[in-house]
Amino acid sequence: MSKMSTRTIEALASQKQQSIKDTREKLEAALHRLLTGISRNHNPGTKISAASVASEAGVDRATLYRFHEPVLAQIRNLKTATTDGRSNEKVKIDQESTRQTSYLKMVEDAQRQVASLARINYRLDAKIEELSEALRVRDQIIADLRKQIVKRESEPRIFSFPPTTRHPES
Repeated sequence: MSKMSTRTIEALASQKQQSIKDTREKLEAALHRLLTGISRNHNPGTKISAASVASEAGVDRATLYRFHEPVLAQIRNLKTATTDGRSNEKVKIDQESTRQTSYLKMVEDAQRQVASLARINYRLDAKIEELSEALRVRDQIIADLRKQIVKRESEPRIFSFPPTTRHPES
């Protein structure tokens, strides 16, 4: 039996935590979709249950029970809230509040993306300006060289031959 290195164990633990986090986000998004009636897999008005949330998230129901008690607690709270005599209006207000929170998060994410794109755009504008200046310099050099060529071609050409040396006649 081979022993795993500490780094390997840490990497596996980190991957497991990330997987749990990703699954939790999927489950919470699925619950939100079911509450707001914009489900991908279920008809609007589908009863909120562990099975329907897991199915909507594309996660096995056992995973929901095993690792995601907070999501189960939310589902239970929704069930008791509707059976405790709370009016439909209160449930709708809670759903709207959840939807509003979700939209605010989406707006914040979009704002972060816009800021990131603005930084990228600024760097690209600076690079474009730098390259444009390099092209202007290149074009000026080419124009100067062309002028020199035209000037040389218009000058009369004088050919001189080296003097010949005479050999004494013998």
